[in-house]
Amino acid sequence: MSVSGKQQEFFAPILAACAPIAAVDTALDAEFAVSALLGGAYAAADEQRAAAVARFAEDLVAVLDGREDALAGALLVGLAGVAPAEVADRARAASNAGTQPVWAAEIGTARCTDAWAMSDVYGDQTEFVLVFEFSDRDRGGAPHACCVLTDANLGVVKDCWTSTEPERVLADCRRSAASNDDLQLAEVAPSTARAAIEPLLAHTDELLELPDSTEFAEDRALLLARLATLPTASAEDAGAGVDPVAEFLAAPEAEIDDAPDGVVEACARLIAEYAAADPYRWSPTAAERFLVDWVPTSAVLDPECVDWLPTVLLAFVTYAGRRRGLPEDAVMATQEAIREDLDDFAAAMADTAGNAVTAAQVARAMLTDGVDPTDQNAVRTWLASNLPR
Repeated sequence: MSVSGKQQEFFAPILAACAPIAAVDTALDAEFAVSALLGGAYAAADEQRAAAVARFAEDLVAVLDGREDALAGALLVGLAGVAPAEVADRARAASNAGTQPVWAAEIGTARCTDAWAMSDVYGDQTEFVLVFEFSDRDRGGAPHACCVLTDANLGVVKDCWTSTEPERVLADCRRSAASNDDLQLAEVAPSTARAAIEPLLAHTDELLELPDSTEFAEDRALLLARLATLPTASAEDAGAGVDPVAEFLAAPEAEIDDAPDGVVEACARLIAEYAAADPYRWSPTAAERFLVDWVPTSAVLDPECVDWLPTVLLAFVTYAGRRRGLPEDAVMATQEAIREDLDDFAAAMADTAGNAVTAAQVARAMLTDGVDPTDQNAVRTWLASNLPR
């Protein structure tokens, strides 16, 4: 790949600042440093941050390709460990055996030896602690923990950081869980942690504003590289083939007196659609976001379903709590939150009824007026009469 003078000029001060990387003693030190370097490109991007990191890393590989100095050798090997996969392959191919550092063989070889998750009783927020070790500690580096704080309601990673004192981190988690009945600490399969974290990281990449953390951007590339070494969840682990709505409808909680035919199932499918990542995880916060924020702006349901939705949600929350084995007081707190949200839900639905600005709101308004969404002529007539020109 040819390198322009502009690229050389752009990277000159960056490479000067990276000079200490040539003298690091371990693969982990190099991975830390290169991850922080990529984190600078990530944080500087206003949009499409993952793509911006890949471009930055690719251009850096091109600038380093052919150089035979110690800094180029260290950076290329470091990029092979933590850069996006396609760029990592190019960095590996561009690396010159004669300039590779003594720790080159250890780069990217850390393996997960322990995985833990500490969360509140509802699972609204979970802190994952993933412990990794090198087989050759002298050249690879110390055991370390990649710590990741996730928020299931927001669907994002709120923070991530790395510690070279994993035992201290786990000891702190154990103390916190022992002193707080609302916290639960459990060992998890590495594949479970990967399945939970990766999609939230991808969503975080698309945020307009990054999490308020000094370490998130710096450690993101290292975290992604470590996650890539973990096994993927099997279809059975991921719950493939399980229909949560069918399971709910077969449960006693779904027997709702006087509910019209089909309404309970329709509402349950809407509930499961919103909570697709985990249909059985419901908390006061999750219920409020569903009823007050998501349904009024994103859901398509007829007036009858609107009337019955809170009742079905109460039943679904009861069923989900029993299925997960939640404490009774935790389930009751979510039920009480739903009841407290009823006025806000009604107000939000009333506000959107006369202001159909999203596709879901348009469809709901048509259903309210008795229009068959599959009748194209009726839809055209309704749109012509109801949408502002």
